[in-house]
Amino acid sequence: ALYANANNSKGLYRLQDLDGDDRFESSKLLYASTGGVGHGRNDLALGPDGWIYSIHGDSVDLPTSHRDLTSPFREQRRGSVSREGHVIRLSADGSQIEVVAAGLRNPFGIDFNPHGEMFTYDADAEHDMGAPWYRPTRVNQVVPGGDYGWRGVTGNWPPYFPDHPDNAPPTLDIGKGSPTAVKFGRHSNFPPPYRDALYVLDWAYGRVLAVHLAPQGAGYFGRAEPFLRGRPLNVTDLDFGPDGAMYLVTGGRKTQSALYQIRFTGSFEATPESDQQRAVAQDAAEARAQRRQLESLLTPSGRDAVDLAWPWLASSDPHLVHAARMAIEHQQGDTWHARALNEPDRATAIFALLSLARGKVPGTKPSIVNRLNQFELQDLTPRELRAATYAYRLCLHADVKVSPKVQAVAVTKVAALFPTGDFDTDRIAGEVLVMQGDPATVRKTLDKLAESEQQVDQMLCLHLLRNAQVGWDPDSRKAYFSAMRQSDDFLGGQGMPGFIESIRNDAIATLTDDERQQLRTLLKPRTISDDPAPGPPRATVRKWKPADLASDVGRRDELRDLERGKRLFSTALCGRCHRIGTLGRSVGPDLTSAAQRFTAQDLLREILDPSSTVAENYGRQRITTQAGKVYEGQVIFSGDYRSPVLKIAIDPLAPTKLTEILKADIETSQPAPQSFMPDGLLDTFERDEILDLIAFLRSGGR
Repeated sequence: ALYANANNSKGLYRLQDLDGDDRFESSKLLYASTGGVGHGRNDLALGPDGWIYSIHGDSVDLPTSHRDLTSPFREQRRGSVSREGHVIRLSADGSQIEVVAAGLRNPFGIDFNPHGEMFTYDADAEHDMGAPWYRPTRVNQVVPGGDYGWRGVTGNWPPYFPDHPDNAPPTLDIGKGSPTAVKFGRHSNFPPPYRDALYVLDWAYGRVLAVHLAPQGAGYFGRAEPFLRGRPLNVTDLDFGPDGAMYLVTGGRKTQSALYQIRFTGSFEATPESDQQRAVAQDAAEARAQRRQLESLLTPSGRDAVDLAWPWLASSDPHLVHAARMAIEHQQGDTWHARALNEPDRATAIFALLSLARGKVPGTKPSIVNRLNQFELQDLTPRELRAATYAYRLCLHADVKVSPKVQAVAVTKVAALFPTGDFDTDRIAGEVLVMQGDPATVRKTLDKLAESEQQVDQMLCLHLLRNAQVGWDPDSRKAYFSAMRQSDDFLGGQGMPGFIESIRNDAIATLTDDERQQLRTLLKPRTISDDPAPGPPRATVRKWKPADLASDVGRRDELRDLERGKRLFSTALCGRCHRIGTLGRSVGPDLTSAAQRFTAQDLLREILDPSSTVAENYGRQRITTQAGKVYEGQVIFSGDYRSPVLKIAIDPLAPTKLTEILKADIETSQPAPQSFMPDGLLDTFERDEILDLIAFLRSGGR
């Protein structure tokens, strides 16, 4: 049988050839899902257990009527609406279905290594690029019960940090990109180490990466190297044929599609394993076996399951600790809650308390804080400190009544270590200290802000202090808003202007009237209207069409005048909405890597006919109200589907200026046919100017 995910049809089908004529006479729907199709139903793989594994993006609704291996403490398991990618598996006939893992964004590919371990390459949120809560594209070992932290809340304020100490451990961060398929090379005729590599495809940057993985306890660590690049090489899928060659498919978004074959033509001799490699492999095999035993407990099975999992909370292997925590969280509270509060071993207690804090059991959080206070935080390992700080964060908030004495001890302990120098720990500790009103946190954070040379660290400091109520004086206020003014130059994704505006507005809201008057020159951000004009009006040359330049565009780019192309990038107003390198703004798609996924002809067509292809996340809606008023713009999703108001950005040059429409007043909503990008932008340019501009775009701004 051939199993196929039909994204637009929102179903997984089994097709069968019943009479051997290479045609499918039978089509059976095995699994129907709901939700959208943008980040939809993606790749399938046959697992070593004989089940069909299907990986979904965060547009697909998480099923609630099937067995779920993820923790019952997750928000979605408690009834909250949550947009997150996930993996399901089903038996060959579709009679049994299980949710295996969740908390992914938009992983397209899925494959298993020779040890039977599942891997994927997950997408980033390009909207968040440059911000401290941005998470890059990432290779994940997908384990049963794993939660990888993502929730579909891009654009919400306050922002959501997807990485938490209670997530399943990640394997390897890759960076910016647009992941598509993944495949291990074990069916190839490639030489080692390429036969053992995981090949991951990046559509945005036109490349195939070979990810070399090595066992590390019950998990893996890895490094990635470029295996194949092209201009363009907009890769969408791959497989290995019976001949041992790699087969690649390119295409997407109305670009030229092609099928490529990559063969190995040399010879090689296998290198025998060393004693050290054999020992590492044996230790890893034992650790994986132990992890799988713990994963077999992901169902309520009583005190025996707790007894089996409990000792592994103290393991130095984060994969075993995670598996033990997941097994324990599936068990009834009377089998382990009191045990967590009374556990004498430090490491065991900290991770048990983390699980208990996640459980939101009424009345337990003051006891958790009191128990955490008994540890000397400076003696903890970095992993234990992150877990303990996060447990404090889950317990110390306005909804929990902790005695002032116990609360003061907790704040003193956390403040004594802040800042630690570890990004994740400092982010969580900073939130705790600002929330609890620690007066020294403002000074410490401003010192860190002044010392930091990294944008992400600077932005985190600005974000942490935006709601601080105590610890300020005139000099610190001036230092903060001076740094805030400089943040207008931060590089980032489409969301960066809105993030900076929200941080600034939150901080201004904490000021007194006198402080606002004293700081008035620092409170106003720079705007697009402050930019210099691109030049005097230009006369129309002609109404250019792609066919007018098709024979010349992209030819001999090395002879083009890139400096003039750079100037024309501003003259044509491209920089008002697009970034290339360090130029421009990120209102529309970033063009830095455009040459890796589009040919010169494709780029020309996108500029001259901008409405021919519009990416889903940049599409506009035409909203008509019952009163007959029409709005066109980009709908801003807040994540709160219960809100009675729809927010829409009408002006692409003012992306944070939103128009609110009552949902009850809406008569119709349909996709707008036209792109935000206007027609005729190049009609005042000469032929050579257009060719120079295209060459500059293809250079990536270099």
